[in-house]
This record gives sequence, structure tokens and C-alpha cells, in this order.
Amino acid sequence: MPTLEFKGKQHIYAHHLTVPHRPLIVDPAKSFPQQRNRGGGGGIPVLSSALPDDNLIIHGDNLHALKALLPRYAGKVNCIYIDPPYNTGKEGWIYNDNVDNKLMQDWFTLNKPVDGEDLERHDKWLCMMRPRLELLRELLADDGVIFVSIDDNEQHHLRLLMDDIFGPESFLIAIAVVSNLAGSSDQFGFAGAHEYCLTYAKDRTSVRLGRFPLGEDALASWSHDEIGYYKLELLQRGSLAFSESLHYPIFVNDEGAVAVTEDDREPLTGGPYQAVYPLIRGERAIWRWSKARVLASPEDVVARHRDDGSVAIYSKQRPSLGELPSVKPKSVFYKPAYSSRAGGRDLTQIIPQPKDEFPYPKAAALITDLLRVGAPAKNAIILDSFAGSGTTGQATMALNADDGGKRRFILVECEDYADTLTAERVRQVIKGVPEVKDPQLRDGFGGSFTYCTLGEPLDLETMLRGDSLPPYAELAAYLLYTATGVSVDGAELEPRDNGWFFGDESTDYYLFYEPDLEWLQSNEAVFTEDQAEQIREAAPGRSAVVFAAGKYIGQRELSRMNITFCQLPYELHRAGG
Repeated sequence: MPTLEFKGKQHIYAHHLTVPHRPLIVDPAKSFPQQRNRGGGGGIPVLSSALPDDNLIIHGDNLHALKALLPRYAGKVNCIYIDPPYNTGKEGWIYNDNVDNKLMQDWFTLNKPVDGEDLERHDKWLCMMRPRLELLRELLADDGVIFVSIDDNEQHHLRLLMDDIFGPESFLIAIAVVSNLAGSSDQFGFAGAHEYCLTYAKDRTSVRLGRFPLGEDALASWSHDEIGYYKLELLQRGSLAFSESLHYPIFVNDEGAVAVTEDDREPLTGGPYQAVYPLIRGERAIWRWSKARVLASPEDVVARHRDDGSVAIYSKQRPSLGELPSVKPKSVFYKPAYSSRAGGRDLTQIIPQPKDEFPYPKAAALITDLLRVGAPAKNAIILDSFAGSGTTGQATMALNADDGGKRRFILVECEDYADTLTAERVRQVIKGVPEVKDPQLRDGFGGSFTYCTLGEPLDLETMLRGDSLPPYAELAAYLLYTATGVSVDGAELEPRDNGWFFGDESTDYYLFYEPDLEWLQSNEAVFTEDQAEQIREAAPGRSAVVFAAGKYIGQRELSRMNITFCQLPYELHRAGG
């Protein structure tokens, strides 16, 4: 298979594995509604021992934020949308990943910000994107979908990069999005009017995409009964293939009753009947359904007499109970509401600001429709790690308001406007924007979000140099994911039964730890023979993994008990041994 080679690839190929884990720190004052910490003091940032079941807005480097999300969300995100820098040469973006390679660091330091004069800007953009896409793939559920907005500057490179990471078999489609209806962008004699949205699945065999519901005007031509709407003409139009077995008469009486017979003779009762054959412009055609299928369920076929005396035959293929009919999304997204100009209006009607401060935000209607396709499940988790002005948060809430869903969003923004723009937009659309025409937006979507920042790296060799010890659940989630790849909500990882915090089919996991330096330096933090015996007696025949600062029992005895000991860093116990 062809591969994409670029300068620096060998140094960043596994960089996502070396990114340190940084705990999420909840900022109650910036969350909405404003929260109070567990100690009772309002507005004081606190380490998150267990994040609430809530929307999240994270301020920080998205590479570190994605790594911080892994212990809880790996394999659980249903839909990802990102709008990374297009690398036009005019954005002046800065690459500052701490790649542990002096040549790489010197290379990026020499030319920053990355601009149109930098002849290696495509290599640098790929160095920035690769580790982020690697982590995004880890977060994506098996039936998940990722959308990436891009234009002609990097579309061809991005396609090859995503083929490399997700596999070419996971490619779904490159959606053409008409983002500039006027087509005013000059592209060597062409008025550029569109960009792209590359769409990949985690596992193409598992993904189930949503569809677009029909509007009221389109529904007018549909029939319905007590069960729901239906309209799918049984005549197979546009088919070049002809099958004699699918060319047979369907008999219809004056009341529209339908009948089919094995020998294609008119039924003996219920007539008189009109024999309707599949014809297109007078030529023999075929039905969509076989005669055997119609015979098995004639109630699912309906006839309609037209004014001109002809008869149309329809099959009652309905949408899911309680849902309206829908159509497949097309490969070209074209609506005035999708344009970059519409995106600018969306933002300024919520948070007025100068036009050049955030000139090209994505339109809320565009992201809502992408989520409608990529996140049809009403409990889906949606992630945007280049959150910008927060359009994805608004789009998630708009889709929930539209279909009664309970989808959650996770937004990550590294810039200083994460609070004043990204989160503020979400606050406003939750409360309601009185001046807008849209009644849902005017009244407000309701809801909440938790605002987080990134703490100091959870480096188990150095975390006790200061006084920032992670909560029990935070450390347990990190250790569990590192050891097993299992992501579990922190609320499930509180210590129980002599340090036990998690168990799978064959192994139990124990962590002897308190976020207290004095305790960690005492003999209470040391794993003892009595505790080992209790573990063996509690679950005979099962394996156990124990994390602790030290142990007063030899490895031979532990092996005999089927216990694996993993020592927390020596510094945890060095001062109090």
C-alpha cells in the first residue's frame, strides 16, 4: 500500500505514546451553571476525581487534552468533528509539541509561526496532525465516524495520512461543502466555492449513518396510516437489468385492494380487477419485490388510482416507529445556511465582535447536519478538539432539541478565548438569545457543561515534587488504562474491599494510595503479607495486580499467590521508610 512520507515523520510516528497524562481540573466558576467544589468554596479549581456525566469544555493543548480523555473515553466517542488549520500560509499557526528530539525542536523553532514563506509548512502541518489523529482514533468507538474539514491546501495530504492511520478501507466519502455561495475566492481563474469534509469510520462494517428527515413540503406527497408514513413506488426505475421473475401482474380492484396469484390469473373473488404490470414508457420493467414476498405480506402493498386512469403501486416500507421519513445525505452539501458568511452571522448574533476577530467560523446548520449523519444515536458522545468558537457545542444542543436526544459534547480549545468565546457562546445558547429569529435559540436549549483545564503532568516519577497529588480515582483510571487499555468512568474506581478498584474476567486490580504526602510516606502505604493473604482469600484462583508505594513481602510469595506487584515511584515512600 502506498504510504505518505514527510520530513519529521520518523520522530513523531509514536509521539502520541510519549505525551504525558495530565489530569483534568474542573473550574467551577467557569462551568455552567456555576458549581461549588466539594469543600464548599465556590469558584475554586479542583482536581477531578470523577467527572460528572455532563458536557465538557476543556481549555488546553488538544494533544494533551486528548491524552487526558483516554482513561475515561477511549473507544466511547461516537462522532468526532474537527476543523484544523487549513495551512493556507496566512494563518501563522505555531507548532509547539514537545517532541523529544533536538533536531525537530530546532527545525520548528527556526521558522515560526508557520506561514506562506515556509517551504516546509506541509511537513510541519503533517507533524502536527499525525499524533492528534492517532489519539482521536483511540477515542473513537468501533461504530464511530470522524469528519475533518479541509480545503485544497492539505486535502490530498490529509487523505493519505488518514489512510495510514485509519486504513484506506475505513474511508467513507469526501463531502464537498459549498462554503462560499458567491465563489469569490480566486483559484487560478476559478471562483472557489467549496471545501471538503473527509469522512472515515473506525470500522466500516459496524458504522450506521443517519439520514436527513424530510420537511413538511416533501411529506405532503407521502401517504400515512395509523403506523406511520410510507412512500416507495414498487416499480424499479432506472434499472437496466431485467428479470422475468420480477415482471408479473399485480391485480387492483376499484377500491384499491391488491392481490397477487401464483399463476398470474385474475383472482376469483373481490373483482373486477385491473392487472397492473411494471412498465416504463411502455416498455417491460420489473418490480422491486418478488411475487413470493408480495404473496407473503400483501398488506404491505398499496395501490393508488391516478386521475388519468393509471395505477401506482407502493410498498409500505416505513421508517422506524415514531420517526418521520428520511433521505440519504448526498456527497455535496449545498445550502445557503452552510456558508462561511452564515457561520459569521451565527456567531455575531450570539456574541457581537469585529468581523476580522474570528472571520470564518463554521455554520451551525452545517455541523448540525453532519452530526445528524454521524451521531444518529440519541445518547451519542461528540468530540471536537479544534473547538474554535464552539459551533459544535451549539449544533449538538440544536440536534437534541430537534429530535429529543441526550447527546453530550466534548470541546477542546487551546487559545485564550476558550472561556470568553468558546464557552461563552455555549452559555448564551443554553440561556437563550432574545434578539434572534430562531425560536429554539431565542428560548435557549437548556443544559449545562463542566469547564476544565489541564493539570501538571501525571509523571509517576516526579509527581511528589510538589503538593499536587491526583485524587484516587484519577490515578486509578490512569493506571488501569495504562495497564489494560480499559477506559472506565472515574466514579466506578473508588477504593473498596481492601484497595480493590476494578475487576475484569480474570484479574482484580488494587491500588493502595491516598492523595496525602504524609500518608504516602508512612508505613500504612506499604503492601503487606496480611493484605496479600486477604486478596488471595477474597478471590481464590483469580489473578491480582497491586499498585502500592512499597511491599513487605517477597516476589516469590506474591507469585505463589498469583499477585503481580507494581511499585509506585520510589519517591512516594523514600522520605518515610
